[in-house]
Amino acid sequence: MNVLLRAGHSPMSNEIVLSSLFCAFGGLGALGLLLNRGAQRLFRVLTWIAAVVGVLFLLAIPRIYQLPTVATWNTSYTLLMMLLTPMIGGGALAAVLGARRIGLAVSVLATLASFCLRPGYMATLMSADSALTSAQLAWFSAQAILLAVGIVGAMVHVRYNTGRSLLTASALVVIVAELASRVAFYNLWTLPM
Repeated sequence: MNVLLRAGHSPMSNEIVLSSLFCAFGGLGALGLLLNRGAQRLFRVLTWIAAVVGVLFLLAIPRIYQLPTVATWNTSYTLLMMLLTPMIGGGALAAVLGARRIGLAVSVLATLASFCLRPGYMATLMSADSALTSAQLAWFSAQAILLAVGIVGAMVHVRYNTGRSLLTASALVVIVAELASRVAFYNLWTLPM
């Protein structure tokens, strides 16, 4: 009940409420569309509401981590990198599940944006806590390498119109890359003494 009482005031409460609403609207809309049992218009409206709530949910997540007490998290890059993650991984997954053109476009463009932001992000992290950031360089390097492999795989798929197996493998690679990035991010947590 405390979560509901603090909605609108607490970033964590906002995240919990928005994730619950997203799951409820998305789940009901998807179930209704999959079962195809009438009221298709209502189920489409529910999925559009879920999409809007999902965007709000994605915007709410970084606010939890932008804490003044954690210098490596309290940057504008936290918002940018956390918004790029669902675009990179979600775009790749959408491409595999049928929205090939738009999914690949979103995923590749978000990956390129991630590469463009990387130098500034790493410089900001190094200035905030160089020792802690240096300890995460293997995770950040793994992410960069895997993202590059994923982009090459996607481009080969588009160029030579390969089967779904290369597209699926590329999607899995970029999703693993983004998971590596999340591990590095969470390992940057520290409390000053």
